[in-house]
Amino acid sequence: MKRAIELAKKESLVLVVGALYLWAGIAAPDKAVAALAASGRALVSVALIIFSVFLALGLFGTLVDKQAIGRRLGHGSGFKTLLLAAGFGTILVGPVYAVFPLLKAFRDHGARPAVIVTIITAWAVKVPMIPLEVQFLGWGFSVTRIVLTLVAAVVLGLVMEPLLRTRVPVAEELAAEPVTID
Repeated sequence: MKRAIELAKKESLVLVVGALYLWAGIAAPDKAVAALAASGRALVSVALIIFSVFLALGLFGTLVDKQAIGRRLGHGSGFKTLLLAAGFGTILVGPVYAVFPLLKAFRDHGARPAVIVTIITAWAVKVPMIPLEVQFLGWGFSVTRIVLTLVAAVVLGLVMEPLLRTRVPVAEELAAEPVTID
């Protein structure tokens, strides 16, 4: 029973979506079938991309030196690392289903929570979009938003790190957990 509850917590999104489809199937079967068909088309359109992302993450996980990531992005890294993380976040491109697994791989390799939070927050800047932003919103708005976003990214990383350190297992803890297959 305890294992079932843990699984339900872990897969809560799947359960909620399944319940919604069940409800839709009862309330409006034709719309539920149309929604399921649209979902299938969306899945097919991104399946190869997702598969490629996971292949690349597999390479990353095996080819990149975990200790090097831990030394450069881990708990011993300083403020300069957070500035580099903010810069990396601005040039990071790609869909969320590629970026978040990459950041998880960083975390699993020992990157500190502040680095991950800083990258995610700075990701809002998107360097390739700056010319378009300037054209529509002006230099003053764009520069102010970008500077404030990057400052906020570093500050948020520093603020969240002590909160996350107690809640997110670090790479050593993940490696120490036994893997059981039932």
